[in-house]
Amino acid sequence: MFRTAWTIARFKGVPVRLHVSLLLIVPVIALSVAGRDLPTLLARWGVAPQALRLGPVAFGLLMALALLVAVTLHELGHAVVALRQGARVKGITLMVLGGVTEIEHEDARPGQELAMAFAGPAVNLVLFGLAWAVARAPGLPLDAYVFLQMFGVLNLFLAGFNLIPAFPLDGGRMLRAALRWRMGRAAATQRAATIARVLAIAGGLLGLMHGMPMLSLVALLVFMAAGGEAARVTLGPQLSGLKALQAMSTQLVNVYPHTELAGVARHLLMSGATAAVVRRPGEILGVLLPNDLRGEPPNRLAGSLLEGPPLQVDDTADLADVVEAIQRQRRPAMVFDERNALVGVVTLDLLRRAADLRRLTEGLQAAADRLEGGPVDPR
Repeated sequence: MFRTAWTIARFKGVPVRLHVSLLLIVPVIALSVAGRDLPTLLARWGVAPQALRLGPVAFGLLMALALLVAVTLHELGHAVVALRQGARVKGITLMVLGGVTEIEHEDARPGQELAMAFAGPAVNLVLFGLAWAVARAPGLPLDAYVFLQMFGVLNLFLAGFNLIPAFPLDGGRMLRAALRWRMGRAAATQRAATIARVLAIAGGLLGLMHGMPMLSLVALLVFMAAGGEAARVTLGPQLSGLKALQAMSTQLVNVYPHTELAGVARHLLMSGATAAVVRRPGEILGVLLPNDLRGEPPNRLAGSLLEGPPLQVDDTADLADVVEAIQRQRRPAMVFDERNALVGVVTLDLLRRAADLRRLTEGLQAAADRLEGGPVDPR
């Protein structure tokens, strides 16, 4: 999913990745702390900057690293609770606006979803309490006191921000979990996504009116993520009754696992295919889409991009079930006929296209029915 990230550690077998965007924001945070936050805090306390042993820039870098630690522990909190709930955690990615823990547990009960969502903010609240308590230890050096105070406030901010009831924040997932006790998952997601988009619009307007571009950017990302989450859970019901063969693409090209990605891209271009099937004699290993190749070294081998066993469905499978399988396993589905021969591939983009075509068909049919019925007497 995140191709511009590096695996820096593993936790209980879960890869912890560092996204390139986080490297770009570290100096921004360091300069912000050095030039604004630290002087403001010291002035409030009546302390001269010269009283600190660390210079402002060094202190800013220290706080930037502290933010990375806080975000990492936040995401590990999600992962620990998810693993205890029996969920599969595919990975943790630390990014510019926080972190993402990829959890596969679509059948989680509302209480389980609530626990997994609250775990991250709970870690930050614990860190805030620890920092507050240690900062009041007698004889603590001034540098340590200032650091602990700022670290505590940082964690309090992270907890509060993530508890805002808006997707993709933890508060939005907690809200959905609470709503699920009264309604189905799809309806709960729609309601929570609507609330998230309202809050995002309010936050975006607030950012524009008060000259806070970062707030407006975050609001825009929340608005888009809320819409994406709502579309994700409603896609299956929109396609119910259709079969896999009605959404699949048959434009495929075969490549070997040792084929370099530059060669895979060339095969896709020359054949006009939408997907590359990675196979060796007598065995199909998986499917690669053009987006899977982006940002990768050209000499990387096709087989090294595959994760886990391939997803296979019958050509007569209901598209609602196919949607659920693709979203759960986060990979395209290979479609097989009754002779167990590969006949096509279904992707999320193709499913969205099928849903659009179904809505278009139903709309045009409704319009045609109205025309056949003649003009309606307004009385």
